[in-house]
Order: sequence, then C-alpha cells, then structure tokens
Amino acid sequence: MKTIPGHPAGDARDITPTKEVAMGGALEGVRILDLTHAYNGPFCTMHLADHGAEILKIEKPGVGDMTREWPPIKNGESGYYAAINRNKKSISLDITKDRGKEIFKTLVKTADVVVNNFRPGTMDRLGLGYDVLKSINPRIILAEGSGFGQYGPLKDRAAYDVIAQAMGGLCDITGDADGPPMKPGTAIGDNYTGTYLALGICLALYRREKSGLGQCVDVAMLDTIFSILENALPVLAVKGESLKRNGFVDPATSPYDLFPCRNGHVVIAAANNNTFNRLCEAMNRTDLIKNEKFSNNDLRCTNRAELSAIIREWTSGRDKGELEACLTEKGVPVSSIYSVEEIARHPQIEAREMLVEIQHPVMGPLKVQGVPIKLSATPGSVRASSPLLGEHTADVLASVGISPEEMNLLKEQRII
Repeated sequence: MKTIPGHPAGDARDITPTKEVAMGGALEGVRILDLTHAYNGPFCTMHLADHGAEILKIEKPGVGDMTREWPPIKNGESGYYAAINRNKKSISLDITKDRGKEIFKTLVKTADVVVNNFRPGTMDRLGLGYDVLKSINPRIILAEGSGFGQYGPLKDRAAYDVIAQAMGGLCDITGDADGPPMKPGTAIGDNYTGTYLALGICLALYRREKSGLGQCVDVAMLDTIFSILENALPVLAVKGESLKRNGFVDPATSPYDLFPCRNGHVVIAAANNNTFNRLCEAMNRTDLIKNEKFSNNDLRCTNRAELSAIIREWTSGRDKGELEACLTEKGVPVSSIYSVEEIARHPQIEAREMLVEIQHPVMGPLKVQGVPIKLSATPGSVRASSPLLGEHTADVLASVGISPEEMNLLKEQRII
C-alpha cells in the first residue's frame, strides 16, 4: 500500500501550523477560500485540493465543520472529516463578527474562488455577497452549492442529500419492483453536487483566463439529481410513463441484471448485439443468437423475462468464480457482488492507488480513498492528512499582515 506522509502530532487546539501543505498539480497557484461544511462542499474542494489548489478551510473557532463530530471517531477525531478534508489548511475565523469579516475580505484580495454551501442569501446577509466580493477582487469566483439553488420557489427550503434524492425522483426508481422506494447506499446527491460544483469552478477559472473577470457558480442538489435520472426522462418523454423500480435491471438494455449462482450472485451486462452473442457462446446457446425474440436489444428488452429465465438456469448451477472466469474470457462484462472490504483489498484498487494511507497527527495511520482523476502530466495526489481545527490560522493571518499581538487579542475575542 502506498504511504503518504502526514504531519507530526500536535495539540488539537493549537492554532500554530505544524507544516505546509505541499503544492503541485493542475490547479497549482489557485487559492480557494472554503466556507463549506458537511459533505457536498468539502467533497468539491477535496478534488480541487487533490489537484493542487490551495484550500483555506475557514471554520468557526472552537467548533469547526459539523463533520468533525461525525463517526467513526478515533482519539476524538473524525474519520469522516479526515476522508474528505485532506490536503487542506484550516483557519479558525468567525465571519459573523465585524473584525472576522474584515479579515475575510483581506483574504478575498488574495483568492481566486470563494466556495460555500450555505442556504441561499446567507452570504448577502453576512455582507459578503458577490457584489461585495467582486468590488474587492473583480477576478473572484463565488461558487455556491445548495439544496434547491439560488433562485426558484424552493430556494429557501432546507435540504440534505436524502431530501434531494426523494424529491428528485431517484428514490422512486431505486429498489426492487415489489419493494418500497430506496435511497442508494451512498449520498449520490452530495457526491454529484460536489463534483458539478468543482466542474463549475474549473469552467469559471477557464473563462476568467479569457475575460479577466470572475462570475457566480450555482449548483443545486435537486437539479443534480434530476440531471442524472438517465433513461427515466426519455421514457417519460417518449412513452409518457414513469419508470418503475426494477432492482438491478437496466430498462434500456437486456440482459442487464443480477443472476443467482451456487455461492452468491453475479451481475451480467450484455448491452449490445456483439456482447450478447459472446454471452450465448459462453452459455453454449448459440441458438439464441438466431432466435427472433432476441435478435436486437429492443426485442431482448421486450422479452426480458424469458431471456432472463434462460440465463438464470445457466448461472444457478455454477460458482461465481467459474462464471466470472468464463464470461471474462469471452469479453462479457460480469462481476460478483463485492463487499467494501473485499473491493478495498482488490489488486485493481491497489494498482490504481485508490486506497492510500496517510499519517494523521491524532488518529495515526489512516486509509482514505485515492484520487480518481488520473492526469498524465500533472497528476493529483493525497499529500497530507486533514488539518486540525485552526491549525494554519497563525501562518495564513501573518501572511496578510496580522501581528502576533493582534492574533492573541482575536483569540481572546473568539474571532479566531
């Protein structure tokens, strides 16, 4: 397992920096003021940090991001927080107080992007809306993730991932045909919203290279979920029908489903004629290739029940290892159902460095997900563990001219 050096142990309440977060990557030189909390915002800035952006994570003094209290907890520190806040610097700063606002505005002069996932209107109420920020720095980009966006009749409504999934239609098409609606196993709304927000920031940075000016980026969880409904929207548009829950089945292709075997289940996905033909050869059922009921994908979808029964009869008498080997050799996409523990140990995950070990100053050795976007010339990396609360406050504030004496006063006033 690749080991990534972290920073030395220190007092979790000490704001003196213990290290510099090393730069490098495609976004080297980009400074981002990160006001995000919970998941989708930190997930966004995690990707940007992995690719070299300097992320100054601004957290409330003595409290920090709410996920610092989310399990799993080890030695008082959150593994959840650590996983999505690596490669960042933490600054304790209360931007609800006048001096805190002044310091934030000073940092805006040095920054490229301000990111938040507050409810719409929060930045304006703080006196830190886009008009204020661009008057300080015309090149600044304000990126905002929220439940329902910066405008629309629901903009002021509270939301978390599951709310967006439920309202956006995803839960209604997820689950078994005869079962209740279900939420997928991870926070898809948060993940995609954070990814879209990161993409929006990169688009705005690219445009700024041509125009010299910043702009606003507005990404909503509801929009995000609606945008990833895949075939549900074409079905509605073409047939006027709502897509029903079908478990593993893909309504647009067949065979594409979960099939039983002697020691578990396998997923088989034969989404085109060539792959279907290879599946038939592997099953020693080349007669199916010439069967009019299965001669193209549309007909295979129409006759899905009959075709699936034939495949189930073949898979149910074999072990999943045998099935995977046989179908892989024929070039048919197949997989058994892996647990998280099993896939975390898989040679492919290891080869792609998708689980790396960092040294956290309090939790010790900690394994986190690696960088999924592989760039050949400017590769991203997990270079450092998540910061302790306020770890980089003194260093960053000193860089904008705040003296140690004033910092002591600011600590007494709980502004930092």
